[in-house]
Amino acid sequence: TIVPIILGSEQLALAAAAYLEEQGILCVAIRPPTVPEGTSRLRISFSALHTKEHSEKLAQAVQTFLSKAQV
Repeated sequence: TIVPIILGSEQLALAAAAYLEEQGILCVAIRPPTVPEGTSRLRISFSALHTKEHSEKLAQAVQTFLSKAQV
C-alpha cells in the first residue's frame, strides 16, 4: 500500500525525507515534474512485513518533523 503525505513545497518534502532517514525510516520525496508544482509529497510504502510499531514510529517521526517545521 502506498500512502502519500502531501507537504506542498519541494524543500519541505526533501527535508522531511532527510529527517525520516535520520530516524531510520526510508521514505521517498516525490516532487515536480512527477507531481504538479505545489503538491510535493512523501511516498510511504507499507507492506505486510511492517508492524504496528513501525507505523507508530513513522507517525511519531512525521509529527515531530511537522511540529519542528511549523507547518
